[in-house]
Amino acid sequence: MPAVVCACDISLLYRFLKIELPLTNQINLTTMATINNNLYRYADIAPEFEVEFFPKRSQDRTPIQPLQAGETLPSFHIHKKNIIATSDTLKTLNGSLPVTQVIDGPLVLAFHSIHWNNYGNTLLEKLQEVYADIRVLGGQLVVATTDDKQTFENATAQYQLPFATIFDQYNGIAKKAGLYATTDPIWDRVAGIEADVPVPGIYVLTPSLKVVYASVDKWFDQPFAKEALLEALEAASQEQEHAIAI
Repeated sequence: MPAVVCACDISLLYRFLKIELPLTNQINLTTMATINNNLYRYADIAPEFEVEFFPKRSQDRTPIQPLQAGETLPSFHIHKKNIIATSDTLKTLNGSLPVTQVIDGPLVLAFHSIHWNNYGNTLLEKLQEVYADIRVLGGQLVVATTDDKQTFENATAQYQLPFATIFDQYNGIAKKAGLYATTDPIWDRVAGIEADVPVPGIYVLTPSLKVVYASVDKWFDQPFAKEALLEALEAASQEQEHAIAI
């Protein structure tokens, strides 16, 4: 095992300890400290012992750019093989269809990951609480999670979730929403998260996927507000009813 050498000034150390050494020993120690400081500055370990298993920072650090209200989410397909829970929203889907052919009203699209730890659990609980109101207002809720069916079900069995859930394989939908990018890894800026996952985000979308409400929580300190989400959903539902009437 390599020796780790202190990079402090040896003379200061001996002054602190109030130890008097022969002049020759003092000179030798001072010379040794100077050499070691040059070789192991800041108490580094020799290069051949560098740890290699930590994730590497991206050389091209381009921040994520989450979608905001007024923008449009690029369309995505929902594949039957990636459905975790159908609810009434996805129960008739076979094969693969664009999301615009699956929904018939405003869509609440929420992103989730078990790697968000307690934040992810709290998010599911809040969505469970607001789900009935979403349905009353004519909206549909789909949760896109980073986890496959077995992993998600094992982690959330106690909740008995009533809404549709899909596996966002390779973070494909999160990329379209601007919540995930390989050039801006979340593990490099948020303590406690070590997986390659997106940041939390919830959107209210019209049937044409226009964003009418966006709640993005980059730093995990501003979860979505139930009242604001429902207000946006109600406005989107009324707008759709007006368009149908015309």
